[in-house]
Amino acid sequence: MYEEQMKELGLTDNEVRIYLLLLRQGMMNPSDIAEKLGFHRGYVYDALERMQEKGVINSLRKDNKKHYQATHPESVAEMLRLRLENFQKILPKLARLPKEVEEETMVELHKGSKVYRTLLKDIVISLKRNEEVYLIGIDEEVLLTQVEPIYLKQYLNVIRDRNVKELIIIAKGKKRLKHRNLEYRELGEEYIGKTAQIIYGNKVALFLLGTPYYLIAIENRDVADTYRKQFHLLWQLAKK
Repeated sequence: MYEEQMKELGLTDNEVRIYLLLLRQGMMNPSDIAEKLGFHRGYVYDALERMQEKGVINSLRKDNKKHYQATHPESVAEMLRLRLENFQKILPKLARLPKEVEEETMVELHKGSKVYRTLLKDIVISLKRNEEVYLIGIDEEVLLTQVEPIYLKQYLNVIRDRNVKELIIIAKGKKRLKHRNLEYRELGEEYIGKTAQIIYGNKVALFLLGTPYYLIAIENRDVADTYRKQFHLLWQLAKK
């Protein structure tokens, strides 16, 4: 249930299993961990060292043997918060380091059931306060029931906190989400097609529903501006 979220802390699948075992069982030695999970003892030793460096477990000696215990989840959250604060202090200096170069067009192709999560994460990273996101052809019902309902709700909380507004053109009669940062207009389905477009910052994302899902991400300021102008033309034609 929460394994996927824990992997976002930089843990591997097996490291997540070790952390959850220690969280449930309390203090354990490497041999007991290896036996309980069916891992090779040497692998467990290496994994524990990596996890200790990441700050999610700590070690202590008991009966002259080294034991390990999970760092409390609230302490892990506090550690991550402090790391983020420290990084934000140097962020303005880091942002000035790259030399200004002629912009290249970057194109990425993502495939699979989690591609919309990839998109939501990138939007969250890219957007600043009070910006706007433009969407054409998004099917909210599909997103809520089949794609990424949990991450979509988390994303909506983020745009609320940053006062980011989404302008969304949907096919006539499609489901709308109730959220103060979302504004919808409708066009006939013949103008929408089966490819959703998301324009944000200097990026354009094309989301293809199907089996499997595809995401084509294009990063280029001129391309994004072109799509944005086309969106505004359609926005004027669409009905509230």
